[in-house]
Amino acid sequence: MLVHGAIIPPTSTLEAVAAVVRAVPAPYDETQVGARTKGLLGRLGRGRTEADPADAPVAMLEQVEVDRLHLPITGFGNLTTHDAHRVAEAIAAAATGWKAPKVRFAGGTALDFPGDWSVWAKLAGEVDALSDIARGVTQSVEGLGFFVDRRQFRPMLSVARVTATTTGPYLEALVAALDDFEGESWSPTISLTKETFVGGQPTTIELERIDFPE
Repeated sequence: MLVHGAIIPPTSTLEAVAAVVRAVPAPYDETQVGARTKGLLGRLGRGRTEADPADAPVAMLEQVEVDRLHLPITGFGNLTTHDAHRVAEAIAAAATGWKAPKVRFAGGTALDFPGDWSVWAKLAGEVDALSDIARGVTQSVEGLGFFVDRRQFRPMLSVARVTATTTGPYLEALVAALDDFEGESWSPTISLTKETFVGGQPTTIELERIDFPE
């Protein structure tokens, strides 16, 4: 099974960020949305036209579902159940010396590096301490002989992906909305997850959850 390490924030904080993304209105595409007219003049072709609110707006991006929102730390590869438990035990042993930082979602960005197509909610607070923990996870596992990518962790949450229909003004409005948002503080836990399929759809299932002292 493919096993990953991730930080999964509390559901309430994820829902708050997702609500910010959903609240940014998408524009109507007048080439696809039929203009509606009201009253007799409209039916005769001489009235002011208005977009029918029943028509759906154009999809501007692919929003990540709340149950798939997480902060990846690294991938551990295809592990047996025994090796997955060994990884969890090594991280748990190291975590006894870590103090849980306090972080919160605040701010946003998009297309942040070459090849990036994501919209991100940024973290604020004790971010350096969180990054140290992510490095600690990879270092503790390397002692078992697993060599993993230390560069995968970023203190940002990918909340959506830009698509061919995303416009510049919409993207600017979305990043501005995330910039204005500041969520509640939370302390992270480390999750080991595996990828599987449920009903033909890719799904992430938590195998182990590792806490550390407050």
